[in-house]
Amino acid sequence: METQNLLKELEKISANHPELVPQYLYWKSFVNYAQGVSDPKVNTVIRSKLKFFNEKKYPFENALLLHSLAYNDVIIGNYTDSFTNSLKALVRYKELGNTLFESRVELLLGVICFRTRNFDISERFYKQSLSPKIPKAEYMKAQVNMYCAQAFTKTGIEKAINGMVKLIPTVEKLNDLGVSAVLYLNIGGCYMLENKPELAHSYYEKAMKIGNQIENKSFMTSLLINESVYSLGIGNFKEAESYIEKAEELSQEIGNAEQLSLVYNVKYTIYDKEGSSEKAFTYLKKYNNQKEKILSSSKTIDSYQAYVEAFMASAEKELMISKQKTMLEKRKLTITLISSIFIILLGIALSVIFYQKKKQQAFVKESEKEALRKQLAYEKSIQQIREEKHKEVLDAKVREVTSYSLILSNKNNVLQEILEKAGKSNEHNENDTEHFSENVIDIVRKNLNTEVESHKFIHHFNEVHPQFFSKLKSICKDLTENNLRMCAYFKMGMSMKQVAVILNVSTETVKNARYRLKKKLMLKKDDNLDDFLRNI
Repeated sequence: METQNLLKELEKISANHPELVPQYLYWKSFVNYAQGVSDPKVNTVIRSKLKFFNEKKYPFENALLLHSLAYNDVIIGNYTDSFTNSLKALVRYKELGNTLFESRVELLLGVICFRTRNFDISERFYKQSLSPKIPKAEYMKAQVNMYCAQAFTKTGIEKAINGMVKLIPTVEKLNDLGVSAVLYLNIGGCYMLENKPELAHSYYEKAMKIGNQIENKSFMTSLLINESVYSLGIGNFKEAESYIEKAEELSQEIGNAEQLSLVYNVKYTIYDKEGSSEKAFTYLKKYNNQKEKILSSSKTIDSYQAYVEAFMASAEKELMISKQKTMLEKRKLTITLISSIFIILLGIALSVIFYQKKKQQAFVKESEKEALRKQLAYEKSIQQIREEKHKEVLDAKVREVTSYSLILSNKNNVLQEILEKAGKSNEHNENDTEHFSENVIDIVRKNLNTEVESHKFIHHFNEVHPQFFSKLKSICKDLTENNLRMCAYFKMGMSMKQVAVILNVSTETVKNARYRLKKKLMLKKDDNLDDFLRNI
């Protein structure tokens, strides 16, 4: 809040003193960058002021405006323009001998190279930015960033962590909440890289306590993303999803392209591990689209090492020429010749770099397409596996119903045979035998083809063909349960004789039932009942 008030005061002062406008725009851009907030209007104003504050007449103001543009472009992910403008500003500051702003722009260059995965060059710029003339807080942040870059170089994660841990007493003594928060967050991130989630989480908690005090949305977004990754790592998907939802809301609010890209990537990973293929694929597409936006705006920074060396060599030459201008005035012809050769060589170098960029862009796009093709193939294979599993379950149900019907048929055959023998025994034997036979007959009649068995069959059959009975009833509402059961047997391909045995009736009875069924279902005389039922 205090920072915003100071900016408003500086804006009022600059309104009456136009020469101070570049300084106001610089600090406005710096605050936006520190908070990770994008403001397209500021860039528009800066570009309009660049036309007036040219490098020859206003070298420092021109450098400030270029530096400001670089800050704003980093937030929206336009790394190529940010890198180019930062280098131009660096040349101006070197020419003016302004060590403070030289260190600040080198710190920004380190950030750009780190985000574009050029860790060796990032470490180099961070080291160059460590000037004793910059404020202590900025110096400590540069050190923290340098160790982070080293974690991805030959130096290694362990040395990087040790370096940052040693900074803790100094940073705490400094009593700068922003520096402390950044330090704890980065130590936690390095411990996650070293696969030590619990240690990482302990530092994330320290960072969270400070984050709730400093009201920096960009920092909080980064912290929430890291917390989500930690929760995901320990298998707590619900907590991971909760953190990343908050991070997504904040990153969309501040318009930070890089953070939004990370959010989509983490959300894709969460849903993929949960098995939510549809959601995972949605966020994979969002992630690819966001990356494509960043790539299209930044045009992909490649061949960094050669580009930096060429540009810095050019800057050093320009600086040397400016310092020795008096001595070289008598050699104008030679200088003109050297400059011409240099321009030609620089043109050739830029042409090569442009070609490499185009080639790299094509490669990146093709890689993205290939990744998408692989993802689609993966989704297709998952769907195929599910369909095969469903088919296996369905076949098992069919076999279950068929087996159940055969068992029922065999049971009825056995019971029918017992019934017949008991009847014969009743005709020939004495009173005791007669009493026994009557009991057997009574038991058999009670158990022969009961309603319970009928309900069991209908239940099993309905699991295999869930729409069959409902479709039949929609054709004819008057169908009884016995009608439905008989239709099920015919759909399974049973003959009238098999159905007669199962239902314990004569074949003629089944035949008559088929005739009545055809009438109820409004079938013509020539229509085949079995074919009709199989097609439902």
